[in-house]
Amino acid sequence: MGNDRQIFKRFFFIASLIIGLCISGVFLGISLRSSTLLKEQVIAQARAHFGGIVLTRKWNALHGGVYVIKRPGMQSNPYLESPDLKTADGQTLTKKNPALMTREISELASDKDTFTFHITSLRPLNPHNTADAFEAQALRSFEAGGKESFIMEDKAEGARFRYMAPLMVEQSCLTCHAKQGYSVGQVRGGISVNFNIDELNRTLRKNHLVVAAQGGFTLALLLLTLWYFFRQMQQRLDESQALLRRMATIDMLTNVANRASVMDRFSEGFARQRRNLSHLGCLMIDVDHFKDVNDRFGHQQGDVVLRELAALIAGTLRQYDTFGRYGGEEFLMVLDGVDAQRLAEIAERTRALIESRLNAQSGLTEPVTISLGGTLVIAEDQSIDDVIRRADEALYVAKSQGRNRVVLLGLDLAQPGSRPEVKPTGSGG
Repeated sequence: MGNDRQIFKRFFFIASLIIGLCISGVFLGISLRSSTLLKEQVIAQARAHFGGIVLTRKWNALHGGVYVIKRPGMQSNPYLESPDLKTADGQTLTKKNPALMTREISELASDKDTFTFHITSLRPLNPHNTADAFEAQALRSFEAGGKESFIMEDKAEGARFRYMAPLMVEQSCLTCHAKQGYSVGQVRGGISVNFNIDELNRTLRKNHLVVAAQGGFTLALLLLTLWYFFRQMQQRLDESQALLRRMATIDMLTNVANRASVMDRFSEGFARQRRNLSHLGCLMIDVDHFKDVNDRFGHQQGDVVLRELAALIAGTLRQYDTFGRYGGEEFLMVLDGVDAQRLAEIAERTRALIESRLNAQSGLTEPVTISLGGTLVIAEDQSIDDVIRRADEALYVAKSQGRNRVVLLGLDLAQPGSRPEVKPTGSGG
């Protein structure tokens, strides 16, 4: 049983480990998938910002730039030729080309702390458009065929997401940039967009905590269910093993030891007797006229007689005595530490007990008696077969002399060198 429990514990541990790994894998996958979806949402947001800026620039470029009233403090674009115009009413207009417009809108966005963007190039006309490390690396990747680039940065003001995509040279761009040697379809530069992602990170952390809690709860529930299942299975296995052990050692009709169990314990007692030279007695018991009981009252009533007989005799024995069903209506009793006189006393007491009480216990109106044949183990016995054979001979004599009696083969068998003889005792019947 101990070995079975170790096997079940090992199996439960392995099953728990496998389930734990599977559950962890599933919820880790869910967590990673959620993180990926949120990241894709941020990238989509950055692309939308970039697309909006590109459309605004394209509108500006399609109109060859936009003229606005030059107000006090406003500077003209120094990189354009003749950016200012005088109107008929005397006002001054200054030209805002796509690059300048983009930079000024970026400054407005930066002041509102929503998102910022930066137009840049590896060969900028305006020093304000010089690329930083991330932008320079992204621009080089665009020239190699890259479509976009993005990173997440942790800064003092919080975590930021930076995204950049290339600006391709279009025909309208050549007005300002033809002198730099650009041609239509080349990468002229790019626009980088960045915005705060602290809220995203908080959402991700919350999502991880929720997924971890759900995973832990699910795992605990599954392990608890698995433990309950294994415990129930272990209990049923223990019950089954106990029943098998009982069936292997107990006679199911009479609830006393079966023949195999009695013989095993008799063999153990025989071996002890050989080592310690102690007394060991054997009584063979048979129900008188048992066939008549079955014929007159039925086999079920005969079973009742056998059960009650076994219960009566078992109730009189010491804990270390052996008693069981030998076969049919025969029973075998093995008594440790008894001499010839004590063996005779126990045999007679047993016979009298059955004669006086078995019929009432079994619900019969007529007495039911037993015959007993007994002997002691002697030095000449080579095995328990010799002892049982002698007890069976004594039982045969008891039956031939009228039943309901005790016959012991030689009460002086314990004395070395004595000759066996038959000595009946008890009443006739």
